[in-house]
Amino acid sequence: MNALAVTLALLSAATFAISSSVQHQAAEKAPASAASVFALLGYLVRRPPWLVGQVLATCAFALHASALHAGPIAVVQPIVVSGIVWAVPARAAISRRLPSLSELRAVLVTALGLAVFLVASDPTEGEPAGLGAGTVALAAVGVVVALAANVAAGRVGDDPRRKAFFLGCVGGVLFGLVAGFMKLALQELNDGGVDAMLTAWPTYALLLVGAGGVLTNQRAYRTAGLSASMPALNIVNGLTSLVFGFTVFSEVPRHSPLFLVIEVGALACMAVGLWMLMRFEEAHQRVTQPELAHD
Repeated sequence: MNALAVTLALLSAATFAISSSVQHQAAEKAPASAASVFALLGYLVRRPPWLVGQVLATCAFALHASALHAGPIAVVQPIVVSGIVWAVPARAAISRRLPSLSELRAVLVTALGLAVFLVASDPTEGEPAGLGAGTVALAAVGVVVALAANVAAGRVGDDPRRKAFFLGCVGGVLFGLVAGFMKLALQELNDGGVDAMLTAWPTYALLLVGAGGVLTNQRAYRTAGLSASMPALNIVNGLTSLVFGFTVFSEVPRHSPLFLVIEVGALACMAVGLWMLMRFEEAHQRVTQPELAHD
């Protein structure tokens, strides 16, 4: 396993978690008059903690890109999507409290699933496929799958949790593609310099698909609680990255029957842990929202 890629991915996940916690705390303190997007943004840009959060988010993105450049996407992406694990101690530190035992159990379950998955899969890297027809076809299939899940989200009737689940799946596919496009763009930068990166289609696909992922994520947040969408988003994100890594970058995980069973079990463990963490996040929001309304 690539130690540098793992280290950079862990730093990215931790930095992003701290960034999210800082920004979330700043947003919680916004007055009721800052109801619109522009009013809220106008309030936040005058708050130093929120600006610090933006700087940290930029650092997290740079660390994520560096991790993808240093190692397999099949190793990096599962670590990065585990950022919620780091958010628990980060939020506790900012709030000057100790995490509850239930929160720590959820963190342990998620971290254990992630660790077992990384050790069991241990992908080997081969020769990248480049920007040929196969890569374009895979990207197109990913977009079609995301569109199909989006259509399914619109046809589930009045069940907000099912709709949010499908939207989470859409976001997972899109963010998994973003990681793949980012690695392709970095490969072009490494092989041909800035000019090659700026003329390569993955650079612009990264921006478009990333914007779609962010918007879909916000729709999921508005539709139902985080526990309905975030576990699906994170697991599908990781699975999409695995497929992208296998198909485009020839990253082959261990695939004997025993290791496949272990890997599937580890992913299930991660999903359960993420669901537990999202439930705590929802409870935290229910506590803070009345305070915000009172202010």
